[in-house]
Amino acid sequence: MLKYFLINLRQDNTKQEIISMSGTKWIPLFSTNFLGVFNNNYFKLLIITISVAWFPKDSGIDSYIVSLASGLFFVPYILFSPLAGKLAQIMFKKKLILYSRIAEFPIYTVGAFGFYIENIYVVLGCIFLLGVISTLFSPAKYGLIRDIGGNKGISFGTGVMEMLVFFGNIVGPVVASIISDHYNYHLLASILIGVAVLSFVTTLLIKASETEPLKNSSETINPILFLVNSFKWVKGFKGMNLIVIGLGSFWMIDGMLQMNLIIHCPGILKLSNTEMSIVMSIALIGIGLGSLSSGLISKGKVELLLTPIGGLGMTLFLILVYTFQPANVYIFSVFIFFIAMFSGIFMVPLSAYIQTKIEGRKQGDMIAYSNFITFLMLFIGSGLFGLISGMFGTNSVFLFLLIVVVLITFLLVKFVPEMNARVKSFLTIK
Repeated sequence: MLKYFLINLRQDNTKQEIISMSGTKWIPLFSTNFLGVFNNNYFKLLIITISVAWFPKDSGIDSYIVSLASGLFFVPYILFSPLAGKLAQIMFKKKLILYSRIAEFPIYTVGAFGFYIENIYVVLGCIFLLGVISTLFSPAKYGLIRDIGGNKGISFGTGVMEMLVFFGNIVGPVVASIISDHYNYHLLASILIGVAVLSFVTTLLIKASETEPLKNSSETINPILFLVNSFKWVKGFKGMNLIVIGLGSFWMIDGMLQMNLIIHCPGILKLSNTEMSIVMSIALIGIGLGSLSSGLISKGKVELLLTPIGGLGMTLFLILVYTFQPANVYIFSVFIFFIAMFSGIFMVPLSAYIQTKIEGRKQGDMIAYSNFITFLMLFIGSGLFGLISGMFGTNSVFLFLLIVVVLITFLLVKFVPEMNARVKSFLTIK
């Protein structure tokens, strides 16, 4: 059955499409996105690993810093996603990205100074401001995928973008962990500021065929009204709200998994910061490979069948992690890799579906709404992580993630008409 599925995925003009998609036109957007993700994650993990030393030992501050560094980055997405969607409607998206890159430079400079004076309030304030910049940047960068590659490039562009997001999530924490174990302030600051400058340069090189911005927009920037209005509007696309929640669930799972590894690896597996970052890297490589594979297997269309396949894979390996609680780092890393890989497969069709169904400048609103839900769930996940890990231990976090995966996969297959039809069609193949 799986062989039939793989063979009968759309194959017309596949070779020609992949060749055209892989051209140099994508490189500036992909590079800009990667550099921004790298620097954000590099900065965030520097806070988590280095600022702990600014407090007395055994103060129990570690988990609070993990939650704060993550939560403060998520809060702006809840507050400013409506504004981001509106800006993506009334401005050229490349110009919006360029302004974001310019604004990042002084923030990273102040953040580097915060490490120099060892002030937790300065560095946490900067991670919040970087969250604001990332919020305003997000609808524009995803909106440019269609402008660069057309409709046929959406799945490919989304898959590669998400792969590079997770590659940035890998390299940033690894570099931060090495620096925290072998502290060198000048290198720390040079990387922060140097990457910000390079990201500005790659943004200048982006070329896209954008439609004209709207002259004005009546959309609200009040987050509560935006949520209510967006939910009502998206109800017109049957199953779309569940797709958005499913995408948000993926990011919540990813966020809680990363936070759990930061506590679980040193506490249970007795790993150093650098060793912990390697395990995190294995997870993020898995997500990246899953995302890329999902984009390539889709071959220019949205293949919703991949989402339940990803859900089943995550379910299996979460059961294995929770049940066997491996103390061997190699076995644990293999389980984590496959959880992450199947999560990438789960996610890409949902993201591509959202972009395919909403065209033109309204896509900015759709992506802003999706971001709002995603980061609301990430923020909730940060709180739940602290509660569950604090009361029941890190292994219970894996059980919670298992429950979320099973529930959201069932709801998507049951209540999203196109996914339900695709699964039924697949299961009836003889």
